[in-house]
Amino acid sequence: MISMEKLKPTKNEVEKEKAIVEKIIGLIKEVSGRDAMLVGSIAKNTALRGDKDIDIFILFPKSIPRKQLEEEGLSIGRKVCKLLGVKPRLKYAEHPYTCTTVDGYDVDIVPCYKIKMGEKIISAVDRSPLHTEYIKKHLKNTDDARMLKYFMKKIGVYGAEIETHGFSGYLCELLVLHYGSFENVLKAASRWERGKRIDIEGKSNERFNAPLVVIDPVDPHRNVAAAVSEQKLCEFILLARYYLKHKTIPKKAKIMKKRGKIYVVEWALKKEEVKEILWSQLERFQDKVVRHLNFHELHCIDSMIWTDAKTKAQLLVELEVWDMPPINDHWGPRVYDIEHSKLFIEKYGKVMVRKNRLVTEKRREYPTAKGLLKDLLKEVPSHLKRKKWTIKKGNAARATEIWQIYSKKFWNLK
Repeated sequence: MISMEKLKPTKNEVEKEKAIVEKIIGLIKEVSGRDAMLVGSIAKNTALRGDKDIDIFILFPKSIPRKQLEEEGLSIGRKVCKLLGVKPRLKYAEHPYTCTTVDGYDVDIVPCYKIKMGEKIISAVDRSPLHTEYIKKHLKNTDDARMLKYFMKKIGVYGAEIETHGFSGYLCELLVLHYGSFENVLKAASRWERGKRIDIEGKSNERFNAPLVVIDPVDPHRNVAAAVSEQKLCEFILLARYYLKHKTIPKKAKIMKKRGKIYVVEWALKKEEVKEILWSQLERFQDKVVRHLNFHELHCIDSMIWTDAKTKAQLLVELEVWDMPPINDHWGPRVYDIEHSKLFIEKYGKVMVRKNRLVTEKRREYPTAKGLLKDLLKEVPSHLKRKKWTIKKGNAARATEIWQIYSKKFWNLK
């Protein structure tokens, strides 16, 4: 059973967060005259103990041009960081914003337009203050939202970022608001099917082709669950059923030793990268590698990507075999197809009949998986180019960070 007392922020945490927030909002007002507000889990009283994220939004009038909002927003962020004696960093959402670290907390200072409920959104981040207002007004049982977030974190489905494709904090809060409690969310989820639709306000006619659809109460044209992949949805459904039965979160089970053949491609990073961009490009390359491995009959059982976006990026593939015979059968047309049979024989000469098809022998383009990987590594997405790479095999592959995650991909549900 999940203990609520261990999930709620301590009194010291709350006081420290309040002091940081008041200091930063005061400095924003001092350097710019602009109003700012705290958004996110801390503002909504749904944060977990140990959460170190503070999101402060600078509120601009709608009359300000977009370019001015971006430039002034970054300028304010830099000035605030200078006064705090901390180093500013640049991040990107729909537009650039400032992030930094203050007393161990990751602080985002984000410019946005001040929008009233029901007004048209100008930029995507404009919704965040409205989300905060909506949850503060409607969600009473905030502890249940904490429990749902904790449960999702423990089973690995929490976070709408590209590396997770899971449930955002706001989505968790809406699910608790809709179903009434943590346990009711799990009971409902245990019976969900693909395409489940939830519209709390009942004001949307939009149709979305997504595994889960949860209409944003502050924007009826948006699916809050758009980031949730079908795999993460199904993992949540499966483990919700387990929790309802056993009242505990299951433990991971290590994969058996006598499995497939493991390769890990590792890139060395010389500087910190934008994680969202790097992860997206790793995903693209992963899809390409798996597609080519399967096409060349070097069957890929499973694959995974990982990066810390600072020192290394990794791609793991698990294969049925290291290599294939250098020669294999190459299938031709049906014998009944006179014209194409003639062309096939003219090209290859050496043929046999297998059932109703002509077959010849042909040298494989890629008899080894490593040879194919090396060729594919010549054409990688832009953020992986000019980065030194190595291909690790067997025990060396099993010594990597990505293997530690991959080797625990199963759950013990007995």
